[in-house]
Amino acid sequence: MNILFCDRVQNSDAPENIKSPALSDVTYITNNTPIVITLDRTRFINCIGLGNLGGQENVSVTVNGQTVTFTGNGLYMLRPFSARVITVDINAAWVGRIGLGRAVRIGTAVMKEAGIRTTAANRKTLGGQIIWGAGGYTYRTLNLDSRYQIDETIMNEIFEGYEHTGKGYPFFVCLRDEAYKLPFDRLYAQDRNQTAMTFESGVRRFLHSRRWIFEECF
Repeated sequence: MNILFCDRVQNSDAPENIKSPALSDVTYITNNTPIVITLDRTRFINCIGLGNLGGQENVSVTVNGQTVTFTGNGLYMLRPFSARVITVDINAAWVGRIGLGRAVRIGTAVMKEAGIRTTAANRKTLGGQIIWGAGGYTYRTLNLDSRYQIDETIMNEIFEGYEHTGKGYPFFVCLRDEAYKLPFDRLYAQDRNQTAMTFESGVRRFLHSRRWIFEECF
């Protein structure tokens, strides 16, 4: 999988709604005006995280001349470049969150565990009838195991981005390497244990292992 640990947009002049972890906090786009984001300094960029784009069909996003087609909340890979000022041109009516930075690739074990859950609380009456739960939402889950795949570069990205992910900010994830055996290829999700992350070290080299337990966010 590819995952963005350190979102450089968080330290930029982007609108607060674009930085917000809640995708319901949207920024409306008027007259197809591009969003110009100035980072704290020149940064290496090889991906864009996108969440909650809508308002029309066939949504696409152009980042400094590179165009990706939006197919769902998650991470989209770009040809690497370095810049401080980044122009994001979105042909949609609104956008929830944008993330930019260095996505890292973490290999995962062959076995994948995808799931679907709901927060709706149904109940069964004394007469045996099912009363459906009002409200609630349905979300996807994914468990992946990385055995000795986290090297020093990846660990540095995790630590540098922990200022925000430690507060519960969801990750942008691209699952193109695993998509052949999963029902989805992108995810905007928290890790169940991201506020207390631990890693199992290797014996001879700087390589660590971790089990990822993702739960989709909105």
